Amino acid sequence: MLSLVGCGGLGLLPHESKVASTNFQTYEQVEAAYTNVVPGSTRMSDLPKLGFDTATTPNVEILSYLGVIERFMPRNTMSFDHLAPPVQACIEAQDRCSAFVFHPEHVESRRMGSIFLDLFGFERETLDTGWSAEVVLLMQDGHVAYKLMSGRPRIEDRHDTVQPLGPLQDFGNTAFRAASRFF
Repeated sequence: MLSLVGCGGLGLLPHESKVASTNFQTYEQVEAAYTNVVPGSTRMSDLPKLGFDTATTPNVEILSYLGVIERFMPRNTMSFDHLAPPVQACIEAQDRCSAFVFHPEHVESRRMGSIFLDLFGFERETLDTGWSAEVVLLMQDGHVAYKLMSGRPRIEDRHDTVQPLGPLQDFGNTAFRAASRFF
């Protein structure tokens, strides 16, 4: 019995999933859809068929040309002349320029380790696994003018929080914060 509790407690530790509502189940599907977007040819009306639907996908950022400037030239760290020609043309088009930023992801967090140490707050070990992506589609006059994709195709992050005093450590931090309000 003790060995089972020490090895994760038969799956009794909490877990959570963070899945952005999207048409994509894998990073590879995002890459494939991104590959099918052809700057200069892909129209705004084609995007939903490729999985980039601005009307139904939650958390899509829609940027005006001012947002495009901030994204491509943050705080003037890059000069306009160094931008790709399609980005320059889009910014110069002003009101006819916008961008869509999609953030598809699937990340699961699982608590690992001893259920005893986790339950009493001595040690919490978490493993995040999955993938995430960011797709930026620069739109000018109803067509994709430029595209960018970045992401993390394979996420595997470990977080280990150790509190030697267990639940007393949280009590001490809470008491310190409460006392600091009075002084």
